[in-house]
Amino acid sequence: MKTIGIVGGVAWPSTIVYYRAINELVAQHLGGAGLHCAKIVLAQTDFEEIERRQREGRWDLVGDLLAAEGNKVKAAGADFFLLACNTVHTADERVESSVNLPFIHIVDPTAREVLARGFRTVGLLGSRYTMTGTYFVGRLKKRYGLDVLVAQGEHQNNVHNALYDELAKGIFLPSTREKFRAAILDLVARGAEVIILGCTEFGMLVKPEDSPVLIIDTTIAHAQAAVEMALAAE
Repeated sequence: MKTIGIVGGVAWPSTIVYYRAINELVAQHLGGAGLHCAKIVLAQTDFEEIERRQREGRWDLVGDLLAAEGNKVKAAGADFFLLACNTVHTADERVESSVNLPFIHIVDPTAREVLARGFRTVGLLGSRYTMTGTYFVGRLKKRYGLDVLVAQGEHQNNVHNALYDELAKGIFLPSTREKFRAAILDLVARGAEVIILGCTEFGMLVKPEDSPVLIIDTTIAHAQAAVEMALAAE
C-alpha cells in the first residue's frame, strides 16, 4: 500500500472528512476483519493565513504556503499527495511544480464521475473563488467538455458567506441548509443535470435529499481517487 500525503487544515473540518473517508474506503477494499487502515501522513497549515492571502489576491503566496506543507509530507514518506480543499487549487500549478510528488487534482476524479454517469451539464456550488475563477470551471470545460452553471446573485453570496462564516468553523445550521437547497433548485431550474459540491465542507451540510438531482461531493470523489492510487499494483 502506498502512503497518502494530505495537506489539510484548509479548513480543519473537511480534513476530518478526508481522514475518515479514506480509512473507511481502505477497510472496505481490503476486507478481512475490517481493521485495515490507510497509510497517511498529514501536514496542516493555518487557514487564517491562507484566507488572508486569498482575500489579498496573493495566490502565489497561497501556493508557497501549501507547497511547504506538501514538501513536509514528502519528507515524511508520502508517495503522492493531495490538497484537502477545492479553493486552494487556484494555486495548483505553483504547488504541483514545487513538490516533486505525484499530485491528484480534485477536479479530475469529480469530472470522471460526472462523465461516467452520462451527464453533460453540471451545477457547481463552491466558494466565490471557485465559482468565478478558472481552475475548476475552466478545467471542466476544456479537459472534459462539460457545460457548467454556477450559483448567481443571492445564491452565490449565501453559499460563499456560509463557507467562511460558518462551515470552516464547524458550524452547521438548518437555516443555512435551506439556503443551499434554494441554490440547488435554482441551478436545476436553469438546466443542471447534476450538482457538484465544489467545496470540501459542503458535504457535511448538504445531503442527497436536498437535491432533486444527483449530488457529487468532490471530497468523496477525491478520497476515492487517493485510495485507488494507494492500492494500485506497482
